[in-house]
Amino acid sequence: MNNQFFPNDFLWGASTSAFQVEGAAYAEGKGISVADLRTKKKNHIQMDTTVTVDHYHHLEEDVQLMVELGLKAYRFSISWTRIFPNGDTKEINPKGVEFYHRLIDLLNANGIEPIVTMFHFDYPMSLIEKFGGWESKQSINSFFDYATFLLKEYGSKVTYWLTINEQNVMVNQPDIMGIEDTDSSELYKKAQYANINMCIAQAKVFSLVEHKYPKLKVGPAVSYITALPENGTSENVLLAKTIEDMFSFSLMDISLRGKIPQQYLNMLENAGISLPISKEEMKILSEGTANYLAVNWYCTTTFRQKDVFDPKKALMENVEVCKSKWLEYTNWGWSFDPVGIRYALQQLHDRYPDIPVLITECGWSDTDELVDGKIYDNKRIAYLNDHIHQLGLSIRDGVNLIGFCPWSFIDLLSVNDGMDKRYGLVYVDRDNFNERSMKRYKKESFYFYKKVISSNGHNTLNE
Repeated sequence: MNNQFFPNDFLWGASTSAFQVEGAAYAEGKGISVADLRTKKKNHIQMDTTVTVDHYHHLEEDVQLMVELGLKAYRFSISWTRIFPNGDTKEINPKGVEFYHRLIDLLNANGIEPIVTMFHFDYPMSLIEKFGGWESKQSINSFFDYATFLLKEYGSKVTYWLTINEQNVMVNQPDIMGIEDTDSSELYKKAQYANINMCIAQAKVFSLVEHKYPKLKVGPAVSYITALPENGTSENVLLAKTIEDMFSFSLMDISLRGKIPQQYLNMLENAGISLPISKEEMKILSEGTANYLAVNWYCTTTFRQKDVFDPKKALMENVEVCKSKWLEYTNWGWSFDPVGIRYALQQLHDRYPDIPVLITECGWSDTDELVDGKIYDNKRIAYLNDHIHQLGLSIRDGVNLIGFCPWSFIDLLSVNDGMDKRYGLVYVDRDNFNERSMKRYKKESFYFYKKVISSNGHNTLNE
């Protein structure tokens, strides 16, 4: 079938995030983030943020590779502490501000749409030390002030904005936010407090954009789990739906509908948690909604409920992942299930029919090897090919899909696996402990995706 369903203005892109590619983590005025310290604690087993792939010092080279690839869009994040070293607006780092101007200007000059994430896992440590970070109400205005600065500084150059990346992942792994507690129940409660504070903070940003920057697009980047039941019983089908509702759709509902789902409140009540939210904050949520949605979707995941269910624990602690006998998996247990993305997009369309959807992460991880200057990543090519084919069919189904930004443009620091787990279209010659040449090599998937982009999605292996 010929994928002639992609609109001419489709945003063929690729993605990264600041702490995973930039390096220069302790240089040129940048402050320390949770991501810096979190990876530093593990630098005996994997790469940390200190250098990563040194995008900070390879900016022009990397953008030129984007130009050669033919990208129509590039999704990246701004490091909060590169702009405000202490997290608040009292001290601005001019070198950090200028770095992102350079990046954005280079993209715009080459016809590449910048898609900017405000916060991607790198919360300022100074704010953790000052008031505890996202679990405190003070975090709401801190993020709003930061976002207000970004919109004023770069808003004339950037149309597409994302507020918070994978809030639901952080809530389920609170240490990513810098939130810790030896008591699991207390940790769960703190994470839920942080969750609602993030929702309020970004709702304020949504309102700001609506009233002051009405031409801009703003939304959240939600990790979208498509859950499959281990078997076809009603109990297991309901469990899979509940996982999707609680992990992904609850945040989408708050961002797009301005209302906290009752099912989510019931789950918290079962755990003995009452959200600290005022009538005024409820009004902020209802009046501040996103005008588009970004989703990070990688695969379908098969679940079953554990034998013992504890309602006081997080939902994800009461289930376990199991492999489907019909699917292939990466070395890290993520499935190859391209039809799943069409099913997932149909669900989004059913739930939010008028909302434009942008895929901001989707990719295949592998242990790529450099052989005579080349990287033969055939499995990644197959993954991209089959998923892009399903995207075309999804658009034909009526899904309002505006772009595809696979993870990742270049090899980078994987959050939990360092440099061993590679996603990039561009290979970087380094490993977890040796920087080696840091030379960039175009993988075979780079050339495949270049053909896809140049043909607007027609040049896939299915044809």
